[in-house]
Amino acid sequence: SRKISNTWLSTGWFTMTIALELCDRINVYGMVPPDFCSKDPNHPSVPYHYYEPFGPDECTMYLSHERGRKGSHHRFITEKRVFKNWARTFNIHFFQPDWR
Repeated sequence: SRKISNTWLSTGWFTMTIALELCDRINVYGMVPPDFCSKDPNHPSVPYHYYEPFGPDECTMYLSHERGRKGSHHRFITEKRVFKNWARTFNIHFFQPDWR
């Protein structure tokens, strides 16, 4: 449950579920794959929020939320794993970066 896990679903999750209901094909741009932060530790640092150029980078934010046990968090990496599994069944395609 959300209360036990201290997490809640992201707007990306809700957007994806709505798109699955409304669209025959879903093209997703700008969402990194679930293994992005662990696959290449030398990837360029990108701010999590465009309006905070000196704020936490994308991987720092994803990993802190994924591992967080106190407070409220999104499980971004877990959600991306689910999206990757859904793409095997539904007509979902990931671009920039490509998830293949």
